[in-house]
Amino acid sequence: MNTRFIICALLLLGAIPAWSQINGYVYLFEDGQQNPAPFAEVYWEGTTVGTTTNEDGFFEIEKVAGKTTLIAQFAGFQPMSKVIISRKGSTNFVLIPENTELDDVTVSAEALATRINAQAAGLHFEINNKELRKAACCNLSESFETNASIDVSFSDGITGTKQIEMLGLAGKYALIQRENIPFARGLNARNGLSYVPGPFIESIQVTKGLSSVLNGYESVTGQINVEYYKPENAPRLLLNVFGNTGGRNEVNLMVRNSWKAENEAHNLTMLHFSSIPFAQDRNEDGFADLTTGRQLNLLNRTHYRLGENWEGQLGLLFIDDLREGGQMDFLSGAEGINWGFSTSERRMELFGKNGYIFPEEQLRSLGIIYRASYHSRNSTFGNRVASFDETSFYLNTILHDYIGNLEHQFKTGLSFQADLLSESLVQNPIDSTLYNHKREEIVPGAYFEYSYESGEDFSLVAGLRADYNSFFKAAYLSPRLQVRYQLNRNSTFRLSGGRGQRSPNRLAESSSALASSRKLVFADNYRFPEVAWNAGFSWNQNLIFGETLIRWNTDAFYTWFESKLIMDLDYDPQVAYILNRSGSNSFSVLSQMDYTFKDKLDLRLAYKFLRSEDQFLEEKNLAYQVPMHRAFFNASYAPVENWKIDATLNWFGSKRLPKSLLSPSEFRQAEQSPDYFTVNAQINYTYKSFEFFTGVDNLFDFRQENPIVNSEQPYAPYFDSNFVWGPIFGRNIYAGLYFKF
Repeated sequence: MNTRFIICALLLLGAIPAWSQINGYVYLFEDGQQNPAPFAEVYWEGTTVGTTTNEDGFFEIEKVAGKTTLIAQFAGFQPMSKVIISRKGSTNFVLIPENTELDDVTVSAEALATRINAQAAGLHFEINNKELRKAACCNLSESFETNASIDVSFSDGITGTKQIEMLGLAGKYALIQRENIPFARGLNARNGLSYVPGPFIESIQVTKGLSSVLNGYESVTGQINVEYYKPENAPRLLLNVFGNTGGRNEVNLMVRNSWKAENEAHNLTMLHFSSIPFAQDRNEDGFADLTTGRQLNLLNRTHYRLGENWEGQLGLLFIDDLREGGQMDFLSGAEGINWGFSTSERRMELFGKNGYIFPEEQLRSLGIIYRASYHSRNSTFGNRVASFDETSFYLNTILHDYIGNLEHQFKTGLSFQADLLSESLVQNPIDSTLYNHKREEIVPGAYFEYSYESGEDFSLVAGLRADYNSFFKAAYLSPRLQVRYQLNRNSTFRLSGGRGQRSPNRLAESSSALASSRKLVFADNYRFPEVAWNAGFSWNQNLIFGETLIRWNTDAFYTWFESKLIMDLDYDPQVAYILNRSGSNSFSVLSQMDYTFKDKLDLRLAYKFLRSEDQFLEEKNLAYQVPMHRAFFNASYAPVENWKIDATLNWFGSKRLPKSLLSPSEFRQAEQSPDYFTVNAQINYTYKSFEFFTGVDNLFDFRQENPIVNSEQPYAPYFDSNFVWGPIFGRNIYAGLYFKF
């Protein structure tokens, strides 16, 4: 009860990001072509605050309080100015030669679809809307089809839950945020990615390795930050409709409006509805290949300004999700004892930000970020019922300033995280409680992060945070370090390392085992959090051959766990053991090349090596369903204006599967899956305010045969859907459109 009073009191504080930053590219328009403008000047009108672009024409500059005109200039070209109202965002400049009339030329600037932030100390990838439109991006879990750093897979063969993997580890080890506010964490970690509609995403920032200490202690493998369209610059109306042969249909609607004098307040409403009204069983095993159901998702957000120095936003989110799967007879309501899966999930969230920029100060700002949420889930797996309930509150304060000069900056603040969670598992029809756990976790914390940047060549970010966890009754320190060194204009090296931790929800994160006849055994007490260390190295190289530029990135990361939640499916084919173990680790190497030819053809070739190992009950062995080798090739071609063609070839290497030597011979499975290829393709056509697209996933209809073990007897021993290693549904053709103005 005391905790609830604390949460209510904190909600009255109000709050947001304290600092403000504008970035983008400067291009030079010559001889009918656009080229990056290296070392162009970018500055705020009427101030001495400015910067220069790097060799790629990229710049980053802090927003100056009270100044709205940003100017770019380059010798021999006409300067260009833009009015910037937002305190954070991206904008591009295209400069034309002096003595050239603007009416004589037509210019357009388009940044790379995916690029590495050249000035960041850490390895940060920025994915814009151009990249997201290469595939059917229905939600965030489907936004990485053309990205080599993140893999997407199904957790089992029944529930349809998609999970991402980064650095060979599950997505729960990455900090997933919505505009720097933690989102897909806690109970929302399992399905949170599917609650971010793709058409509302403006850009995604992916950090490999540990992220900044100011964002919390939960990042281990990296950070994914999603930027939605902003109320002040979003289209006034955006409509997206989509349908595919899997039965999925969806509608996304976004409406913007502004009010008050001089557009001091802006409002954006986003509505998503999707459904799969009927089930299909293409492999004829008696189970639906995809879940049916529907999702309603409503987000309303308001940005406002209170004078020149105050800015804030307030948002409300409501999600209602219902899904069903299992045997076709269950879904059709046929008589008999049929095995079914159903889940009903609801989430309500209030979030906000308030920021203050100190007048007459070059950089100093103060901000507060807050979020309060309630999340419930009730799921049925055959005759077992799992119930979850979570109330959560998050608060983060941020002071941004500098020491002496702008080369030495720091961010510091206090944070607060409170989680009230309950998990239970009941066996029907005898109403026997199989598992019951409640956790009240209060985590106050403090952090300090120092950054140093010396010109173009060197930058460093070093941070330390301290947190006290009331549930584990212990204090924890989380140090983190990121270093960048630019050897020359075409070669950049980065190093990073540090510590992260998280509190797992043991039943919620083991739900895939319920899609089987296995008994769940929690083999130890919940005594400590998951704790991991991560270290990484990356090398970015521009290869220049005449007028040809190839961007080559190679990175390697090693993660090792002091404690990790393990689900052991090897020891006994009829039991899933869930326990904390030390000694797990993961090693990841990725090499990727990108090439753009005359702004018409983009090529991407990538190879990834993963060796992820878990410490199981009997031995250390490879983690389940993580391919040791992974490669893909993506081509994007714009043959003529308004047309785009994209194609992606994926190769998945062999994956380790749970051991089944102790099962009867008819239920034994291979210990390694075969490798396989898939091909995805899409065509986009733009006409005035419309964009039409059609495409196909898994063009050649590759499917895993018999993904569910003993599917004929789901209430008998050895029924198991945890041997999924490849596509189940097969070829999926889709089409849709965007309309905006």
